Amino acid sequence: MGEPLTAFSRRELFEPLGIAEAEWQHTPQGQVSTAGGLLLSSRSLLALGELYLRGGGGIVPAGWVEESVRPHARIDESIEYGYLWWLRSYRGEPCFYMTGTGGNRVHVFPTLDLVAVITTTNFRRRDAHALSDRLLEEQILARI
Repeated sequence: MGEPLTAFSRRELFEPLGIAEAEWQHTPQGQVSTAGGLLLSSRSLLALGELYLRGGGGIVPAGWVEESVRPHARIDESIEYGYLWWLRSYRGEPCFYMTGTGGNRVHVFPTLDLVAVITTTNFRRRDAHALSDRLLEEQILARI
C-alpha cells in the first residue's frame, strides 16, 4: 500500500507552503475524505490561493494549475467550473475560487494580482454564499 495522503500532503504541499496544521475529515470507514471539509486557517487558505496565483510556484505543476482553472462545465450564464475551482467574474474581473460551507471562500484574481480569503461562521444560513459575494464586491473589490 502507498503512503498515507496526510503524510504525502504534509511533505509535498503543506510544509513547503509553511502550513503547520491541517485537519482532514474522515469517512465512516476511517479513510481520509478528499471530498471536502479540510480544516485550514485563513492564513493557510491564503497560502493555497497565492500558490495558484503564482501558477503552482514550483510545488504544483503549472500545467495542472492551468487545466484546473479552465472551464470544464457550465453552471449557469455567469458561472463555470474547473477542477475544484469555480470560475466567474466579479465587477468585470475574472476570478477562480474555492468555496466551502457557510460561505467560506478563497478568491484568486490573476489580473489584479489579488487573493482574497473570506472565512465565516454562517453555516446554517441559506444566504451564506450570497453574503460572501456581497462582502467581496462591496468591501474588498470596491476599494481597489
